[in-house]
Amino acid sequence: MTMAKSRSAPKKGTGIAAEGANVNPWVPAFADEPAGWVRFAPWLAFLVLVVLYIATLTPSVAGGDSGELAAAALTGGVPHPSGYPLFALLARLFAALPLGHSPIWRVNMLSAVSMAAAGGLLCAVVQSWTRNAAAGLMAAALFGTSPVVWSNATSAEVFGLNAAFVALALYLWSRVEHTLSRHDVFALLLASGLAMCNHHAFVFVGAPLVLRSLWVARSSLGVRGVALAFIVGLLGLTPHLYLVLASGSGAAVSWDYGGTWDGLVGHILRRTYGTFSMGQPTTEAVFVTEGTFFPTLWTLWGQAFPRLLCLGPLLALAGLYLGAKSRPTRGAALVVLLVLCLYSLAFSGLSNLSTARPLYMSVLSRFCIESDLLWAIASGFGLAALLHRLGTRWPAFARWQRWAPLAAAALFAIGVAVHGGEASGRHNTELRDFVTTAFASLPPNAIAITEGDEVTNSVFYLHDVEKLRPDVIHLGRTYLAAPWYTARQRRLHRDLVLPEGGYGPHGWNIKRLLDDNPQRPVMVIGHLDDWDQSWEGGYRLVPYGLVHAMIRENEVPGYQEWAKRDGQAMAGYDVVPALRAPEESWENAVAQRVLGMQIARAHMCLLYSSELGNAPEPARQALRLLEDVVAKTGGDGALAIAAWPGLRRLETGPALWKDLGIAYDVLARVDGQDPTRVVLAYQRFVERAAADDPDLPRVRRILEEATAPNLGAIIRRRMAAKRADSAK
Repeated sequence: MTMAKSRSAPKKGTGIAAEGANVNPWVPAFADEPAGWVRFAPWLAFLVLVVLYIATLTPSVAGGDSGELAAAALTGGVPHPSGYPLFALLARLFAALPLGHSPIWRVNMLSAVSMAAAGGLLCAVVQSWTRNAAAGLMAAALFGTSPVVWSNATSAEVFGLNAAFVALALYLWSRVEHTLSRHDVFALLLASGLAMCNHHAFVFVGAPLVLRSLWVARSSLGVRGVALAFIVGLLGLTPHLYLVLASGSGAAVSWDYGGTWDGLVGHILRRTYGTFSMGQPTTEAVFVTEGTFFPTLWTLWGQAFPRLLCLGPLLALAGLYLGAKSRPTRGAALVVLLVLCLYSLAFSGLSNLSTARPLYMSVLSRFCIESDLLWAIASGFGLAALLHRLGTRWPAFARWQRWAPLAAAALFAIGVAVHGGEASGRHNTELRDFVTTAFASLPPNAIAITEGDEVTNSVFYLHDVEKLRPDVIHLGRTYLAAPWYTARQRRLHRDLVLPEGGYGPHGWNIKRLLDDNPQRPVMVIGHLDDWDQSWEGGYRLVPYGLVHAMIRENEVPGYQEWAKRDGQAMAGYDVVPALRAPEESWENAVAQRVLGMQIARAHMCLLYSSELGNAPEPARQALRLLEDVVAKTGGDGALAIAAWPGLRRLETGPALWKDLGIAYDVLARVDGQDPTRVVLAYQRFVERAAADDPDLPRVRRILEEATAPNLGAIIRRRMAAKRADSAK
């Protein structure tokens, strides 16, 4: 990562440095003066960033694909398409280091080191063109403290490694422009091949840089050199052989591509996801058919302003404009601009991830790392150009420019202060806490079916790497539709009976699983598909804690037993830290799942109350649970429910308010509590309910009756009738 030296007298017609005799607008007047520490600026940027990232490293498994990637790598399996073989190999290497307190912490460190390396290489790229250490350090500070960069540097993901390869490709391209070395061209092709073993998005950066470098160095390469360069690039693809070896292993977490060359190519090209899209459109509308070009482009470019402290894009535009005006820097400016536009426009054109939910925007934002890196490089050019102009206009200013690195340090501190709260993963244990709490409540030898990437992928790691509850068989619901997955589970668990084929409307249903495995309790963490109601008529879905138990109808526990079990399942668990996580985070998605389970548990209490003749104790427990949800989602002044301090307001569905109205109604009849709360809760239900909600007409009739002038008399008659029934 040392700065590449420019030739003092390059040959005419070779390289950008020889394209003109104009003054370089990126090189300040003092740049030629000796400064021994300057060559170490990229290493300084790397060191500062790696310390920052490791200090804020996520201590356990994070959301998204983190758990699945780590579990597949550490159990010797194949990660999801495109396989990410280079990440898998490096993850195993980092997991073997004698550092940290868990394997996932060490795999998280791979992302930290990779992203810090990207920052250091970025600094070297800027410095090679500007001979200005301050400009390089400032660019690294803007990039390194970007919240999307920082947050992806603290968890096990492929984006840190991809950023390192993008920065390495830019650095090697820069060296080719300055030295015309064929060895740098070979290194660029090798790095590009390796990068394609990690993430396909690299192609939009690597391809133009490779073509430009081959053109610039054509005279020194010749035909044989170009052919050799492509051979070296193909050698960089050899980590894909890991997928062949891993496919035959008995790994607990591993995707099966069928064991054929066509299947391997399909896995690498992501055919099941849609090779030229982020995912296949589904009924859940996570991926859409019409694409999301403009929202994606706005995320990449428009949202770059807050991510890069507003200063970055402004300096970048100035640097690219001034660089394009001068012949010595025109080529470099246009190459960076071309790569930025190619990546951003191509990715936006291919993106079809829905932007309807904040969580989806979080998934989309990870692809801003490459564009942020390019914006940061251009911003380094802009700062160097600004210092050049100030030094030219006011020669005395050159003396003060020596203190410019302090400005870079100040910018780094500002970035840490502004983005540290949302980007740091140091205290992020929400997913681990959720999974360990849920699994602690499972009965022995249970089958646990999980739904949702944030939970399923975390369970993959905790269950199969850290051996959380090895007596439990874990089944990912979305994976059950794939015959290869059920076949692997049958091989791993000899006593597990899974029907042939896949789970789905045209395959087997949950009742088959229940009936075929009577020796193992079946628990659901999440929810089943709406189409599968096969369990009704023989089983009941009983919520407690963070799970649903599928229990035979004649074995459903009484209220007292259920309440004791529910309390034990939730002992010590606190959802508030997850609710305080950013709205678009996986952790916040888990928090909302917990609140949904709390509403389901309250509904169970109301069912017990109804079965026991409107018994007050279950109704009071339901009321406590429901009012707690209201408090944690913003409170309600009319109902005198105070908002939980420090939590954002969340939208709540109609089921919460309907059950709250029922609880108020039961207790108004039994205890004589204020009946106006019944009206207020039901009114909120009517405001939120869909027009075809089957309970809507009944609730409207209750409201018409309850809002009559003789409301108090109506309530008194109900209570008198209840006392008379009790006397009989």
